[in-house]
Amino acid sequence: IHSRINFDYRLSVQALGATIKYLEKNWTYFGIDKDELQYLEIEQVSRANHVLIDNSTFQGLNVFSQLNHDAGFKRGLNNASREGLSIYKIFSANCKSKIGLVTLRNLLVNPVNDADILKARLEFISFVLEPFNKEYVEALQENIRQIGYDVNAILLRIANSRAKSGHWQALYKCIYHSLFIRDISSPHIRKSRILKDMHDSVSPDLIRLENSIANGLDFDAAQKYGRPVIKCGLDEMLDAKKLRRQDIAKSVTAAARFAVNDLPDFLNECCVVYLPEMGHLVSVKEWESNCNPDELAHLGFRFMFSLRGVIHYKTPLCVDLDRKLGDINTEIIDHENRIVRRLAGFILKHRRDIMGPIKIIGLIDSLISMAKAASQNSYVRPMLNTDNIIEVNGGRHILMERIINQFQENDFHSGGQYTHMKIITGPNGSGKSMYLKQVALIVFLAHVGSYVPAKDANIAMLNSFYSRIQATESATVRLSSFMIDVTKITHTFNDKQPNCLILLDEFGRGTSDQDGIALLESLLKSFLARCNDCPHVLVSTHMQQIFDHIPQSPLVAYQKMEYNKNEEGFYFLYKLTEGVASSFAFDIAETLGIGKDVLARAAHILNCLRSDAPLMPLTENKKVSTLENLEHLDIPAPDIPHTNNNDV
Repeated sequence: IHSRINFDYRLSVQALGATIKYLEKNWTYFGIDKDELQYLEIEQVSRANHVLIDNSTFQGLNVFSQLNHDAGFKRGLNNASREGLSIYKIFSANCKSKIGLVTLRNLLVNPVNDADILKARLEFISFVLEPFNKEYVEALQENIRQIGYDVNAILLRIANSRAKSGHWQALYKCIYHSLFIRDISSPHIRKSRILKDMHDSVSPDLIRLENSIANGLDFDAAQKYGRPVIKCGLDEMLDAKKLRRQDIAKSVTAAARFAVNDLPDFLNECCVVYLPEMGHLVSVKEWESNCNPDELAHLGFRFMFSLRGVIHYKTPLCVDLDRKLGDINTEIIDHENRIVRRLAGFILKHRRDIMGPIKIIGLIDSLISMAKAASQNSYVRPMLNTDNIIEVNGGRHILMERIINQFQENDFHSGGQYTHMKIITGPNGSGKSMYLKQVALIVFLAHVGSYVPAKDANIAMLNSFYSRIQATESATVRLSSFMIDVTKITHTFNDKQPNCLILLDEFGRGTSDQDGIALLESLLKSFLARCNDCPHVLVSTHMQQIFDHIPQSPLVAYQKMEYNKNEEGFYFLYKLTEGVASSFAFDIAETLGIGKDVLARAAHILNCLRSDAPLMPLTENKKVSTLENLEHLDIPAPDIPHTNNNDV
């Protein structure tokens, strides 16, 4: 089943399972006997305008790179990982909002081949990089910084009546700055399609929503009370209740004078306080330690509670105050909550009006960050074509150039008048795998809508990427490295479209040389048999026997990674040229410290294998005693000072 379904595509597997479940549940509607129901073929259909890339290719290209926390005891915690050197880390450095980071991740996860979408993104990046737009871009980023909240989470809290005053204020800031961004972007909407989409996404309902929140909620008072508070002037009944609450302080002061007259002789002072949901109470200090609060019951003092040496009573005077003034705080809170619920309903009704501009602002934030990365690293705007031609001049590896001082640029041309298949050879460590990844990353970035690390580039719109770059062996997969390789190649072989990019890095090394060469040869010949419909194929290999079996074709080019070998040593030049090169395994092994006796024996074995000569066993070394070994050592005599007998 692994040969028919790529389990790296999680959503595809889920969709297949749902389809099978639906068929089994509703098979009667198709007029088929359940016993005759068979699955003859599984065909994968990609989403419109979506480039198909599996998870292993993402990992091999380092689009994302999650690293464990440096502290070992934190590695098991949530969010304990950090982003390593990756495409996402480079582009996310200048994002100003959470929605921008989320949008950037979605852009990288979902490359597209819609030329209109990609041109709109490239057009906006070009707009950002123009010097006379610098002031506007800075103002744009400053306002985007204020939208640093998870709006979906806030709306969910509002829907569940769990939003606090801070959530309401955060939502208002998001809406306010969305409108402000619309206003400052109005002069530029003709220069960028994305800015025009942002301008058009703001509806009149969003403007009314912003006015409703601004005129309805008092954020300063909300900080004092710790809950949403309605502004004065919005509701007459609510305003009247708040005026009554202001008069309570005066009423309580007057009531305290009457309460003193009802006190027994051993009490000289009291206070009348108002507590929400309990009303007015008379509070007196304990007149003696361990006093009995019920001693005042005959005077009409009903004990309520005692706290920190103060006893609280409900008296007839308090009951009269409660009847006249009521529980005004509770009434105000209930009234404000009813208004807040109506406002919440209005907000949730126009949820799309809120999220529409926010999503485009997230796209703007991510593209500005990509534009700044392009400016800092000298990326160029790629041209896009539908002729299935890829032309890259002076291409660089976007990640490797950040960790080395000088990076050797290399070109890549495929399709059209160029060859479709490149077979690359060269010494171990000469940069073959890095070149394959470099080409894939440049093409990938063009399908994201980003500038690319090259002098110039013309990129075809592809439908899929396939790679055998990084083998992910694991006990959980239950597949050997060779089985993983063959599984990936099966998915590649089943895709008959010419506009796809295929990377094969030393395919066949997981089995015997003869079997690996045979499989690789058959696979490449099957691609060449498609003639002009041959996909873009890059192969790196050390199996030079394959060149004797691949037919001469205008679709194939043999290339090698340059090197320099002389008496001083072995040097890699990392330059791609035409031709075929050996792997120089013995030279590489010697530079890495393998002993000369081992290398001499390896060379002898290799010559015997090539000439079918019998392999002679190793000559047994003559055993030398320890004493004989010591005789050959030049050990100087010990420096013993000369002593005179007279000195003894």
